Amino acid sequence: MSSGGDATRDGISLPTRLFQVLLLNQSLFMLLLLVIMCGIIAFLNQHFLSIHNFREITVQAGVIAMLAVGQTFVILSAGIDLGMGSVVALASVTTAMAMEASGSTAVSFPVGILVGALCGAANGFMVGGLGIPPFVATFGMLCIARGLALIVTHGMPQYIVSPGYDIIGQARTMGIPNSTLLVIALYVVCYLILIRTRRGRYTYAIGSNQDATFLSGINIPWQLIWIYMVSGITAGIAGITELSRIGSGQPGAGSGYELDAIAAVVVGGTSMSGGMGSLWGSLVGALFITTLRNGLNVMNINAHWQQVAVGFIVVLAVYADRIRNNMRK
Repeated sequence: MSSGGDATRDGISLPTRLFQVLLLNQSLFMLLLLVIMCGIIAFLNQHFLSIHNFREITVQAGVIAMLAVGQTFVILSAGIDLGMGSVVALASVTTAMAMEASGSTAVSFPVGILVGALCGAANGFMVGGLGIPPFVATFGMLCIARGLALIVTHGMPQYIVSPGYDIIGQARTMGIPNSTLLVIALYVVCYLILIRTRRGRYTYAIGSNQDATFLSGINIPWQLIWIYMVSGITAGIAGITELSRIGSGQPGAGSGYELDAIAAVVVGGTSMSGGMGSLWGSLVGALFITTLRNGLNVMNINAHWQQVAVGFIVVLAVYADRIRNNMRK
């Protein structure tokens, strides 16, 4: 017979052990909170549980979830990408300009992805090749990309789009928004890259211990260029999705999106110090933040208080990450 009885094990009560498991697995913890939050909001407002509203949540979460993919790669490498929102705008307007010039959606969509990839590669070169801190390098890209978006458009939205522009942002397949299907496909592909390839393992290794990774023979600068290119490509895809959804390229698009993407990644359990986290957690984080905002909108809560709520949750998530790191020591 055990001295602690059935209620305890090794002197730790079952509720305490469950709390420790949830704390060590923040993505699972946030998923549980997401379910609880949905239940509370549904109790307070019956319209929240409608199929239409859930469809709206998935559409609203789409762009942030896309950006969270690239941000996850960057934060796993102990970096940060502050320029994603501006790259969304630049990709959006250049895609619209390509549509006006070519009249072809098939030709224009890759333009936006290429623009995002080039911006990401530039970030990676500044961080990996020139040794500029990620915060400074990507803040510079935030200014550069936004400025270029305003320069090439003269600050005016680009309304001329080609036939089929709405295939991603407005069309549906079997009742499911195509943007949602694109998010699922993007997460599956990037999950396989992150878990099943050397590039993915190197991403975790750089975030865990960059010096040891370098001594093991990994070309850190090239790997960082690749990591930031992933972030840029996801920003390009998000920019195309924005264009497809609203029907125009907006030089002011994406403002603040980088902060929502960072919040989603951190809330989902990826450590800001790098080396620990998952795409699954980032998807949960994106859904949590979008659902929170949607629920507050449904209850007619002021948008400024929504910002306060998101900021409060991010601070708690970072604090939980600190506790989790101490528990692992």
